[in-house]
Amino acid sequence: MLNLHINNIGISGKEFNKILPIFSYSVATFFLMDFAFFINDIVTTLHFTYIESFILLGIPFIGRMVTPFVYSYVGKIGVPRLALLAITSMAIISFIMGYETTFIELFASRFIIGIFFGLATSAAIEVSSITGDRKIIGLTMGGWAIGWLMGAIFFMILGSWELVSIAGIVFAPALLFSRKHNIISPMLKKFHFDFSIKVFLVFLLGFTPAYVLEVVPSYLGPSSFTESIIAYSIAVFAYLLLPALIIRFSLKKTLFSSLIIVAISGIIFFATTNIVFAVLFTAFGLGVNSLLPIISRNMDIDANKIGPSMNFSAVAGFIFPVVLTIGNEALNSAIAVFVAAIFLLLFYSIEFGNHGSGSKSIKKLFSSH
Repeated sequence: MLNLHINNIGISGKEFNKILPIFSYSVATFFLMDFAFFINDIVTTLHFTYIESFILLGIPFIGRMVTPFVYSYVGKIGVPRLALLAITSMAIISFIMGYETTFIELFASRFIIGIFFGLATSAAIEVSSITGDRKIIGLTMGGWAIGWLMGAIFFMILGSWELVSIAGIVFAPALLFSRKHNIISPMLKKFHFDFSIKVFLVFLLGFTPAYVLEVVPSYLGPSSFTESIIAYSIAVFAYLLLPALIIRFSLKKTLFSSLIIVAISGIIFFATTNIVFAVLFTAFGLGVNSLLPIISRNMDIDANKIGPSMNFSAVAGFIFPVVLTIGNEALNSAIAVFVAAIFLLLFYSIEFGNHGSGSKSIKKLFSSH
């Protein structure tokens, strides 16, 4: 992610398809996270252990960490074209997965999907940033929720992990639409290692609810489909709502109130499995993600470090589903959510003190729109 803006690179937003970034982020997330609904089916049909199944669920996040090392090179084909190429590649791999039966085969396929996921989402975020449209940027980040929603619907209709994987081939023609989207980013440059421990911590802590949600479908069982459809539908709007609240109230107030809701609803949900609190936890847990780029931009850190640091923080997406299922899954999940929320609140308070409203920054960012 290069954090480009229309005002400083002289490219008309009309040159970038505004649907493309939303489509790319959503479909890429579908291929990444549909596996969360496969866990119980995988254990039953392939006789994998739950630990093996959760390793397969999380391994794409390790693949995603490869993105910073290859993005600047493959991005030369055109950033929008790269997003569509990644989607087509993931569709083909998903189709092949439907016929794989061994742990090694699925491990390799899932790892490669993680690489293409990183490419597709980084390209999608860059394209959405260039449009300068707050709604497009919000809906692009909301692609995480849309992708989860797609996974729930596909599995609810098709009923098996093999059929869902094979059905992913419907997205393979994406590359055919890339002829009109061959715009090369003028800010694209050769790779060099850009990293910020502060940004790493922001995304690590902020994405914890999203990583914890990886275990929810297997935890809830059949009722996860109802919860997912309701919760992720609401979460799409949360991605638009929370950034809008910053302008009215401030980043600090919006972040603090959201994290308090996430912590309380998460604890109650894992203690009671009440669907209402599951919906609250999901919607606000994912909605907080839309605030993380804003927090990062408000820190005195080179913008080029945000994308790589975010991608490296994805290692937690592999660690969480494996570790949380060791012992008491509900207790572990509740503790993880609570601790992450508290530490992110403390980090924000220490980093910004009494001057961390962030409202001026986001007003300036979208002032021309």
